[in-house]
Amino acid sequence: MNKRKIIIIIIFVILALAILGSTYYFLKKGIVFKFITEDQKNEREIFCLSDSEQADFKIKRLGEYPSDDYDRGFIEIAIKRINTNQEISKFKIDNIINPSHYHLIELHKCDVYVIREFNYNFQTRRSTPNYSSGLWKYDYQQDYKIEILKFNYTNNNGEYISFYNDDFRIDSFEKYLVLEKGYLGKDDYAIVVKDLKTKEDVFILSAKSIFEQYPNIIGDFDMLEWSKDGRYFWGNISDGAYVNAYFRIDTTNWKADIFEAPDGAMGGMPLNVNTGYVSIQPGLAWTGDAELTRELKEKEKKEGRKSFLYLYNLFTKEKILIETTDEPQFFFKPKWFSDTELEYELPIGENKIYKIKN
Repeated sequence: MNKRKIIIIIIFVILALAILGSTYYFLKKGIVFKFITEDQKNEREIFCLSDSEQADFKIKRLGEYPSDDYDRGFIEIAIKRINTNQEISKFKIDNIINPSHYHLIELHKCDVYVIREFNYNFQTRRSTPNYSSGLWKYDYQQDYKIEILKFNYTNNNGEYISFYNDDFRIDSFEKYLVLEKGYLGKDDYAIVVKDLKTKEDVFILSAKSIFEQYPNIIGDFDMLEWSKDGRYFWGNISDGAYVNAYFRIDTTNWKADIFEAPDGAMGGMPLNVNTGYVSIQPGLAWTGDAELTRELKEKEKKEGRKSFLYLYNLFTKEKILIETTDEPQFFFKPKWFSDTELEYELPIGENKIYKIKN
């Protein structure tokens, strides 16, 4: 065998080993997708979590209360094996919006979505020149990040310009993005659904259109969540702690259903977006003050009042009594254990589960 043939064989072996090694690496990390992004117009690889992997996050503050750094922080994303909880990799996202924000991040199969904030000054707040907040997307390999939409910003003259409120929801298929625009009292106050890829509006549900059809329904929009199948997006319309109505947006025909809320529907009562059942407590009051609440409880206890927990079906308007207690103004802390099981707490601290029979 001559020298040239030996060199060719060695090169072939090296290439084969490289291909086998990269194939093993990609299979180990999960499914690989390729597509052309709208932003960069170039090909990138997306490493989605495999069926044996999951991602968790922790929000951490930079400082202790009280300090300017208390409202600043970062997020740690950890990718782990589902069965063993073994940590595979970890990365950090900084410049997040206030760590106390109730919904600043969503973890999906292929990407991480997070609200980030830049150039915030605690003295001048959002009037700081070059301030901005927006929705960012990261992949799980830490080699791709991009601002996919700006919520608001402040120009060099200190003029604050807002496009959307600092909130969002993305369906499980990462196809649609839900945003809130404006505020109650403005003509353009609305829930906006966008195509996540093109950023184009595909549906707008305005508060004005709801009030014209239902004059007794008025309040602030609260975004809830998507149904498991990704067909419906749910939210409610509330006046403080009290819910006046629920809305459901159907992505198959882009129509919105409005369901008037029954007595006892409050912001802390969880709605099951897959079945239409919501827990309610008629007579439960929200005072916002511990002393007023204590006085109200004592007054109602002398009157022999009780606390009741019901399940209410928004579609059929069926009302099911689940639990009763002699302690007035008691909050049962309900939460869905599954689509057919509601977990709640008794005054003695015991947890119970109610199963929907039908």
